[in-house]
Amino acid sequence: MDLLFQIKNDIQKYAETIFQIINIHVEVMNKDFIRIAGTGELKNKIGMDMEKEADVYKRVLKTGKTVVITDPRENEACLKCVSRKNCREILEVSLPIIFNSETIGVIGLICFEENQKNNFMEKKEYYIGFLEQMAEFISSRVYQENEKIMIENNNKVLLNVVDRIPNGIIITNEHNKVELINETGTFLFGKYIPEMSVSTSGTSDIFDKKEFFLTCNDTTHEVVGDIIDFPTNMGRFRTLYIFQEAEKFREYIQHFNNNFAKDFIFTSPQMQNVYLKIQKVAKTTTTTLITGESGTGKEVVAKAIHMNSNRADGPFIPVNCGAIPESLIESEFFGYSKGAFTGANPKGKIGFFEQADGGTIFLDEIGDMPLSLQVKLLRVLQEKTITPIGSNKIKKIDIRIIAATNKNLEELVSENRFREDLYYRLNVFPIYIPPLRERQKDIEELAVYFVEKYSHLFNISSKRISKEVMDIFTSYTWPGNIRELKNIIEYIINVIDEKENIISEKHLPPKLVNTFENKGIKTLAELEKEAIKNLLEKFGTSSKDKIKTAKALDISLATLYRKIKQYNLEK
Repeated sequence: MDLLFQIKNDIQKYAETIFQIINIHVEVMNKDFIRIAGTGELKNKIGMDMEKEADVYKRVLKTGKTVVITDPRENEACLKCVSRKNCREILEVSLPIIFNSETIGVIGLICFEENQKNNFMEKKEYYIGFLEQMAEFISSRVYQENEKIMIENNNKVLLNVVDRIPNGIIITNEHNKVELINETGTFLFGKYIPEMSVSTSGTSDIFDKKEFFLTCNDTTHEVVGDIIDFPTNMGRFRTLYIFQEAEKFREYIQHFNNNFAKDFIFTSPQMQNVYLKIQKVAKTTTTTLITGESGTGKEVVAKAIHMNSNRADGPFIPVNCGAIPESLIESEFFGYSKGAFTGANPKGKIGFFEQADGGTIFLDEIGDMPLSLQVKLLRVLQEKTITPIGSNKIKKIDIRIIAATNKNLEELVSENRFREDLYYRLNVFPIYIPPLRERQKDIEELAVYFVEKYSHLFNISSKRISKEVMDIFTSYTWPGNIRELKNIIEYIINVIDEKENIISEKHLPPKLVNTFENKGIKTLAELEKEAIKNLLEKFGTSSKDKIKTAKALDISLATLYRKIKQYNLEK
């Protein structure tokens, strides 16, 4: 691509400026010998091929030096010119146009009148300096055009690349205007139009990504992805948005959840973060410590780690450290050889550690492990060997250890009831499971799942949970967490008549009913609904008003929209 030709309109203006100053007609030729600008009678010859008559220009293109000919037709450079006999020129000045150390064109001054020649020769040094400056102006303009073309080409390449990315891509400038949007982005927000702006709201964390409302081209979508700010030296690019629709992301997570564990049900952001940690640690052999209240599903998480590791085909051995009598705990863990002690199995016994060889041992309620065994567990972690009771043979074992507790191990360490060195060896990769009361989304999901599970198990038709019962479920504090919810659903499926299709308050356990038969006290759900309704009435129901409401409630905009739908507050 010829850069001079790309800016021929600007070069024509430069040529006319030179003519006005020096009063000698001007032409500009590119390196392909095409006249791209001219003044006077030369203007009519723009676009013509000059190769046959451009002997002097060829010399300038080759040497990159200025040539001044005061005796056309007689000068050595003119002897081979095909137009020599008909030439009317009395002065010819030729200057190189240089870009990136290469001569890309020539500025030519063609003089036909004696007085013009005399004027030029009197001010020769001045005029040559002026022409050289004009050549530099043209070079600068060529540089700008080249940069523009490079940016456009880079954008085309970039767009070609990002169009192959399945996620949506939007790049904005410092004014939040769209500089680039790929095919996935245009599918959601429509084709690019100049000055198309982007804004976000309701941003919250989900896994290692962000969940937010993205508005572009007057269209809003709930999305999940990343927002990356470029440094200020990145030209006009300022922010990169990489995203996919939130609903599709949740479907994707739920699809992979099916590969984890049958009872590992979640939709809440808190458990999505737990899921991400499971996904990361499962592919390693790192020792993991799972903490959380009783009944939160620590064994389910441990099993999910095992089933998604390269040990999935090996054994998974769950051990409740608090359920084994202290007198038997060492023999249960390490096993014993035949005849090791009175009353022992004459054939000997394989301990939990050896049973888990090639797989995973899950040490539940690790905080209840006696100090005497903690020392030996530390040795197993360090050396990966065991010695059964009554044996002098050391056995090498290949096990992964996952521990869990509902106790605060740091407090136990400070009370000298748990070894500090063992705590740090176990707490390499901590996973905290939040209580059920802190993740209402999961309460609804789990309740429906357990109803389906026990209906199928008891061979009865599936039941639907009434709104009143679901409100009680989402308002209850669940001190027993998932285990308690599971037991309550099992109770309900046992007492409900097979002909009934809807679970109502009469089917709930008396203890749960008594909690809410009050004394005029409103449920948390009722209080929440009332608070949202009052703020919507106060601020209004437009998108901007809802942002104010969400901020006042200290919840994300996405949560507010879900609550509005849940409580039927849409008008």
